[in-house]
Amino acid sequence: MFDVGTRKPSGRSGIAAVVVALAALGPAGGAYGDPGFDANRYMAPPLAGDGLTLERPTTLKAGTWGAAVAISHADDALRGKLEGGGEREIIEEQLWLYGFVAYGLLDRITLHATLPVPIRQVGDTRGVEGITSKLHAFAVGDLKLGTRVGIIGPPRELHPVGLALDASLFLPIGSREAFASDGKIRVRVNAIAEAILERNLFAGVTAGVLTRPQLHEAGSITGTMLQLAAAFGWRTGRDGLRLGAEANTQIPFAHSGSSYEILGVAEVGLLRGLHAAIGAGPGIGDGKQTPDFRAVARIGWQIEPRSY
Repeated sequence: MFDVGTRKPSGRSGIAAVVVALAALGPAGGAYGDPGFDANRYMAPPLAGDGLTLERPTTLKAGTWGAAVAISHADDALRGKLEGGGEREIIEEQLWLYGFVAYGLLDRITLHATLPVPIRQVGDTRGVEGITSKLHAFAVGDLKLGTRVGIIGPPRELHPVGLALDASLFLPIGSREAFASDGKIRVRVNAIAEAILERNLFAGVTAGVLTRPQLHEAGSITGTMLQLAAAFGWRTGRDGLRLGAEANTQIPFAHSGSSYEILGVAEVGLLRGLHAAIGAGPGIGDGKQTPDFRAVARIGWQIEPRSY
């Protein structure tokens, strides 16, 4: 007989309940049939100990939870084509909030979920090719569910190289009218590596593919793309402080419009599990989703395994 008074819920059932609760926040059926696409190129890494624009080969200690919140502000985030010819900025200001939750299934395997929420978007869609609705300033983005698998690491002075794989599924619960969803399921697979070059220097890289539907909206074309990122900087022992630069690029396979961003980043680790980070920098490239400038901040909690 099932004893509800003494049996404790498993970690897997707990994260399933969180995922269901997050999914319930999305508008039912709102991802389909509305014009627009996900116009935010910022891929927020899901763990509190990650970089601000690229993942690190870290996982959560088995049986522990992690959580974080982040906020991203971008200027001139989307440029669109006008029906009468010419172009202009459709989204002049973009402010998104992110909520993250993660669970260490095993020391090497971490489950994670991310829910983005556009909380302020300033722009004008009037006269933009293929767009008839008004830009929504507050909405919900696509729910991202993923798994991080540690292969080697996390990097430490005695074993300075870390490797991991991360795979994510984007569920289209978000609003296309708010340019927060492609309206289709997306998949992202990423390889992650980091090395401690010397006691106080580190370098990291990620390489992955994001599948996207091919949409023609506002003079833009979306599609599957290659995503690359790199980081280099200075660190104190046990990563109490990390100062460096992070660069990332998105290269579409089927059309032109590559975009790049470079951020200066500062990260602080406290109490073995508390992490806080801030970063800012310019966007570069001819992609219509390339912002002029982005600033990001994040705070969160995670406990890593000491080794695998």
